[in-house]
Amino acid sequence: MDWYVRATMSSLRWLRAVSAVPVALAAVSFTASVSLLAGSVARAAETPPPANSSPMAELKKSNAQLDKVLQKNKPNWSPEAELERSEVRKLVGSFLDYAELAKRSLGKNWEKISAKQRDEFVDTLRQLVERSYLKQVHGSPNYNIKYDKEEKTGSEADVTATLNTVSRGKKTKVALEYKMLWKEGHWLVYDVITDEQSMLENYHAEFSKIINRDGFDALLKKMRKKLDEKEDDSE
Repeated sequence: MDWYVRATMSSLRWLRAVSAVPVALAAVSFTASVSLLAGSVARAAETPPPANSSPMAELKKSNAQLDKVLQKNKPNWSPEAELERSEVRKLVGSFLDYAELAKRSLGKNWEKISAKQRDEFVDTLRQLVERSYLKQVHGSPNYNIKYDKEEKTGSEADVTATLNTVSRGKKTKVALEYKMLWKEGHWLVYDVITDEQSMLENYHAEFSKIINRDGFDALLKKMRKKLDEKEDDSE
């Protein structure tokens, strides 16, 4: 089983959960350049979040935006379906801080690579996450989320919730924890933990293993190769 299959399988529950997750900050442009995304990693939040800012409130408010897109449920082959996928990509891009996820998933290796390599890595990781996400959200999800609490410490926050859904005809509860950062006046998610399984930690473990064995270029090559492969149900 290759690295991507392991990483993806270990984060499938996260992807299913995020398909029900409210997508925050839809006003953020998904088409912003990857260089700007990567550059934002190096900049801590210029100002601390206002005392009245609420990451939980942003998640709740934005949930309707994702619902509206997913409920369209157009035939997969139709032009409308491609527009729907484009909307989902935009929403996911405004919700998930790809640059922060990329930086933390590489850990100490982030400082060892060039600015160009960072841009390439962020962009490739974004495409892989998008593709897996789109595969998981196809169709109409049956779920509801109960938000439990939020905790803020400076420019970071944790929001805990419970996802109630149906899997294979059985009611299922999934514990969720969102790791968030305050950046440029917004709360962004860089990790989601589902039933104590961290998407970030899963990627970090796999990426470190490959880099330590074969080097960063080998990791990027594997990621690009995965993108070039035709998608099928075995992924």
